[in-house]
Amino acid sequence: MTRSMTTLSATGALGHEPIHPGSFYEGIKRPLDFIGADAGSGDSAPYFLGADEPMNPYEWEEHDLQLLLLAARERKIPMIIGSAGGAGTNRGVDDYVSILRTIAERHRLEPFRVAKIYSEVPIDLLRERLNSERIEPLGADGPLSLETLDKTDRVVAMMGIEPYLAAFDLGVDVVIAGRSCDDAIYASLPYRNGFPKALCFHLGKTLECASLVGTPSMAKETIIGTITDQYVDLEAMHPAQRCTPESVAGHSLYERVHPYTQAYPGGVLDTYETTYEQVSERATRLSGSRFIEDPVYKVKLEGAGLIGYRALTIGAVRDPIAIQSLDWVLDSIRQRTGEQYSQLEAGVDYQLLFHQYGKNGVMRELEPIRESRAHEICIVTEVVARTQEIADLIARFTLYRLLFPTFAGQKATAGGIAMLRDEVLQGQPSYRWTVDHLLPVKNPLDLFRIDVEEIAR
Repeated sequence: MTRSMTTLSATGALGHEPIHPGSFYEGIKRPLDFIGADAGSGDSAPYFLGADEPMNPYEWEEHDLQLLLLAARERKIPMIIGSAGGAGTNRGVDDYVSILRTIAERHRLEPFRVAKIYSEVPIDLLRERLNSERIEPLGADGPLSLETLDKTDRVVAMMGIEPYLAAFDLGVDVVIAGRSCDDAIYASLPYRNGFPKALCFHLGKTLECASLVGTPSMAKETIIGTITDQYVDLEAMHPAQRCTPESVAGHSLYERVHPYTQAYPGGVLDTYETTYEQVSERATRLSGSRFIEDPVYKVKLEGAGLIGYRALTIGAVRDPIAIQSLDWVLDSIRQRTGEQYSQLEAGVDYQLLFHQYGKNGVMRELEPIRESRAHEICIVTEVVARTQEIADLIARFTLYRLLFPTFAGQKATAGGIAMLRDEVLQGQPSYRWTVDHLLPVKNPLDLFRIDVEEIAR
């Protein structure tokens, strides 16, 4: 008899727009062995890690956690959440557990045990490691340095399956984890139950973004994954969506540097010989994946640091003469700003950025179309400075200069640029990625702390 485990993925980013309940309720009709969800990503930029702020509104996160927790506790099956809060900080883990307490009290749930896996790495620990070893880059420009750490506010380590395995060894019902490899959320319990590691990780790879593995493209719809010793089946729960060989293979290429290999803590998933076949109207089967063990276990580190404080103004221009002269106008404003505030050093005390949407606002200097034919352009002025006061001051000065520029062929007293009120908008502080490196560890649990709590009504 073929043994199997079945799991449900309802979202690729918990709380990032609520889960659509229709396909979710269709999915939980199936016999399930556990429920999982990824809650975070680096795609949303470094602000949430550096500032330690939640990525999503509380109401959306509570909505998704309630759907998942009630389904899991009713069926007495495990629930796994990774990268809590978006960036996977310790605060994110604690916030999610607090939400679980609220839900348990509201619905008078029977007591259950929660493992909290913390993934923040003390910066002083990394300083000590740098005294004796080289910490190699992953996506960073070079090896980690003390200078980089001095510019870093917070670092998290991205866990593989091992912290999840250790948590379930403690007899818990729910795991709320810090920063996590997305695929490990779904790979851990099948691996703990003896299924092939390659298929476990490929199951995780295909479920990490839920319905993005299906066609037509949909978000926040439920996918069911079943693993056996020989294959993995993926099935879409939305009646208008299918998992096809093309869609599953396509998602297996998602966020890859190489088309056939995906690196994880502890090894590499090799899909060169993987085959995909349609097994029902809405389900596809994959098989033949391999896992290559890494002789040195390495954990990815993510760190972010503050650049400065931001202020924004928004304007638009439709005057064709002004549009023709717009680059010159912006350059002259940049020069005039430097003259007015000569006590400040451009590029050090502040940065002045003009985003021209309708011309090259998305790609800037990489835009291949050099001559825009847009009949109107939106100008977003962004100032990043070492203090909020400086950012607000520079932004207000440029706002007035945009209202009254002077350029060749000008026919009006004003410059034909309309501003969104006489207003400077304060943006979130600006952060950048500082740490994107690989840290070798002797034990996969070295950087992670596991606490267990019982939640009772």
